[in-house]
Amino acid sequence: MLVDYSDDEQQIMDNKPKSILVNPEVDCSHLVKKKEEEKALELSKTYNFLGQKKNHLTGNVESIYYNDAVFEEQFHKFNVYGFAVDPNERNRRVIACNQKQEQLSSLMKEGYDVDAADPLFSKNVLAGMHKEDKLKQQELKCNRVKANDPSKGEFMGPWAGQQDEQFENIQMNEEQQQLLDQLEEQRKQKIDESKKQEENFVPYMEQHVSQTEQFGGRQFIAPPPELKYVDHTCYIPKRCIQTFHGHTKGVQVIKFFPKFGHLMLSGSLDNKIKMWDIIGNKQCVRTYYGHQGALRDLNFSNDGRTFLSAAYDKKILVWDTEYGKVTQTINLQHFPYCVRLNPDPAKQHSFLLGSSDKRIKQFDIRSGQQTLVYDEHLQAINTITYFNQNRKFVSSSDDKKLFIWEFGIPVVIKHISDPEMHAVTATAVNPSGLNWVGQQSNNLIIVYDTKAGNFRMNRKKNFKGHVSAGYACGVTFSADGQFLASGDSEGRVFFWDWKTAKSYRTIQAHDNVCIGVEWHPIEPSKVVTCGWDGVLKLWD
Repeated sequence: MLVDYSDDEQQIMDNKPKSILVNPEVDCSHLVKKKEEEKALELSKTYNFLGQKKNHLTGNVESIYYNDAVFEEQFHKFNVYGFAVDPNERNRRVIACNQKQEQLSSLMKEGYDVDAADPLFSKNVLAGMHKEDKLKQQELKCNRVKANDPSKGEFMGPWAGQQDEQFENIQMNEEQQQLLDQLEEQRKQKIDESKKQEENFVPYMEQHVSQTEQFGGRQFIAPPPELKYVDHTCYIPKRCIQTFHGHTKGVQVIKFFPKFGHLMLSGSLDNKIKMWDIIGNKQCVRTYYGHQGALRDLNFSNDGRTFLSAAYDKKILVWDTEYGKVTQTINLQHFPYCVRLNPDPAKQHSFLLGSSDKRIKQFDIRSGQQTLVYDEHLQAINTITYFNQNRKFVSSSDDKKLFIWEFGIPVVIKHISDPEMHAVTATAVNPSGLNWVGQQSNNLIIVYDTKAGNFRMNRKKNFKGHVSAGYACGVTFSADGQFLASGDSEGRVFFWDWKTAKSYRTIQAHDNVCIGVEWHPIEPSKVVTCGWDGVLKLWD
């Protein structure tokens, strides 16, 4: 259907008035004024200049977030080139120096607000800056001394100086030379004295309590007749019943006497090893002097008749517990971090040493010689732990890896590495022998199942809540395997239920880092802690 509208349109055009409309003159000054007021209001909101009271002697100070790196970049630009861009992201305003950027500063004085995206800024200032840099580089190249032929001894290479450079040989006067000679002589004397002390030093033991009074004539290491191992249920301790003082510096490691726990060894940063009576008078009974560096680790043999000590003087000492004599001294080239005797009764003469040179070394106590090297880690060794009836052991390192080895075979049989893993600094094995736990550097204790010789991660169990990052805080199990305990960098001790992984109790044990925790092998609820405050505490 077609409709013709041509007649209607012609009629509408004829009815329109035939006249010219002219706009009258209007005063627009108020609009310009309003626009200026809006601009001033925006500036006051941006820079907090207007409409507010002074909060500083020279004006109004507003806190603005900025990136430190961006601020440093602009600060150096202003010092070198004479201009800088406001680090505030809301307004990229340019600030100029009168002496170095005369053209830019004159424009800003005239009221021209220069922006970083302004073409005038990019053409004049930035282009000039690049030209100046190129000219300076060309001048430096022209003035540089020739590098000469590399085949000759005069070759300078990139270390060649400038032609105009002059070097002055500063000579000391007689007083300065005498003072320097005196200091050098004192330094040499100290080195010679320390070497003589090391050469003349003989390890010895100091007895603090008479053996007849304390132990009734029996052997020193013999346990009391009333102390016998019986299966028992363990409980979480509630209070401190004894505090042991004696170390002058922080205590690094503690170890109970095997099976009975009537005696306890403590190694400190004051180079001393102390033996404490836990069951009887609860006091220090012996002190072993043998190291000239802070203690790092201790380890008992199965019968407790010998123990190993590792320290930062790069020595491993084999001690006779009963007589306090050193039966073997092993000198090292690197710092020892952990030392472990093989728990197998037939291999008690062998021990493993993890050190700062990324290697695990096997030694024979009888000869004091190194017999084997396990070399696969990329960083210092932190822990060594035996499992699977002492046939295998797992090693952890600062390279955030776990390696599984067979004892006596220096080939990795299992390599555990993951991007989410952290370095394991302390370990423990459940009394059942079916689980291995490791203290990671991310405030987390991980669990691996070791059933039937396997080593698999148990992702269902994670123990957390404590702060152990940066410290090798020890972990320990109760004798029945019901509870897990760990130290803390804030001096606390955490107790978790092994089955549910719930934190049952937290104790503020020390004023400094709680680096070691040991659960008594026989007493159901006794725990000993040590810290870097130089104190040992017995909890029950």
